[in-house]
Amino acid sequence: MKILVTGAAGFIGFHLLQRLLLLGHQVNGLDNLNDYYAVSLKEARLTILNALDGFIFVRGGLEERSPVP
Repeated sequence: MKILVTGAAGFIGFHLLQRLLLLGHQVNGLDNLNDYYAVSLKEARLTILNALDGFIFVRGGLEERSPVP
Protein backbone atom coordinates (compact mmCIF):
# COMPACT_ATOMS: atom_id res chain seq x y z
CA MET A 1 0.00 0.00 0.00
CA LYS A 2 1.18 3.58 -0.66
CA ILE A 3 0.68 5.92 2.30
CA LEU A 4 1.30 9.60 3.08
CA VAL A 5 2.18 10.55 6.65
CA THR A 6 2.35 14.21 7.66
CA GLY A 7 4.56 15.25 10.58
CA ALA A 8 7.00 12.51 9.58
CA ALA A 9 9.85 13.70 11.80
CA GLY A 10 7.69 14.20 14.88
CA PHE A 11 7.30 11.63 17.65
CA ILE A 12 4.05 10.05 16.46
CA GLY A 13 4.84 10.33 12.74
CA PHE A 14 8.27 8.76 13.18
CA HIS A 15 6.97 5.74 15.08
CA LEU A 16 4.04 5.27 12.71
CA LEU A 17 6.38 5.44 9.71
CA GLN A 18 8.75 2.89 11.22
CA ARG A 19 5.89 0.45 11.75
CA LEU A 20 4.40 0.94 8.28
CA LEU A 21 7.78 0.52 6.59
CA LEU A 22 8.58 -2.61 8.57
CA LEU A 23 5.22 -4.00 7.41
CA GLY A 24 6.37 -3.48 3.82
CA HIS A 25 4.35 -0.41 2.83
CA GLN A 26 5.66 2.37 0.59
CA VAL A 27 5.43 5.59 2.56
CA ASN A 28 5.95 9.25 1.72
CA GLY A 29 6.73 11.32 4.79
CA LEU A 30 5.95 15.03 4.78
CA ASP A 31 7.40 17.45 7.34
CA ASN A 32 8.41 21.11 7.31
CA LEU A 33 11.08 20.54 10.01
CA ASN A 34 9.99 23.61 11.96
CA ASP A 35 11.83 24.57 15.13
CA TYR A 36 8.98 23.81 17.56
CA TYR A 37 11.58 21.55 19.16
CA ALA A 38 15.13 20.48 18.24
CA VAL A 39 15.51 20.18 14.47
CA SER A 40 18.56 17.98 15.09
CA LEU A 41 16.28 15.39 16.73
CA LYS A 42 13.97 15.46 13.70
CA GLU A 43 16.94 15.07 11.35
CA ALA A 44 18.19 12.09 13.38
CA ARG A 45 14.79 10.42 13.06
CA LEU A 46 14.81 11.00 9.29
CA THR A 47 18.25 9.40 9.06
CA ILE A 48 16.79 6.26 10.62
CA LEU A 49 13.79 6.30 8.28
CA ASN A 50 15.92 6.89 5.18
CA ALA A 51 17.73 3.63 5.91
CA LEU A 52 14.46 1.70 5.51
CA ASP A 53 13.21 0.52 2.11
CA GLY A 54 10.11 2.23 0.76
CA PHE A 55 10.55 5.64 2.42
CA ILE A 56 10.51 8.95 0.54
CA PHE A 57 10.85 12.22 2.44
CA VAL A 58 9.33 15.48 1.22
CA ARG A 59 10.21 18.67 3.07
CA GLY A 60 7.22 20.98 3.22
CA GLY A 61 3.79 21.40 4.68
CA LEU A 62 0.22 21.10 3.53
CA GLU A 63 -0.32 24.79 4.27
CA GLU A 64 2.16 25.67 1.51
CA ARG A 65 -0.11 24.40 -1.25
CA SER A 66 -2.49 26.59 -3.20
CA PRO A 67 -6.15 25.90 -2.46
CA VAL A 68 -7.95 23.69 -4.96
CA PRO A 69 -11.14 25.26 -6.36
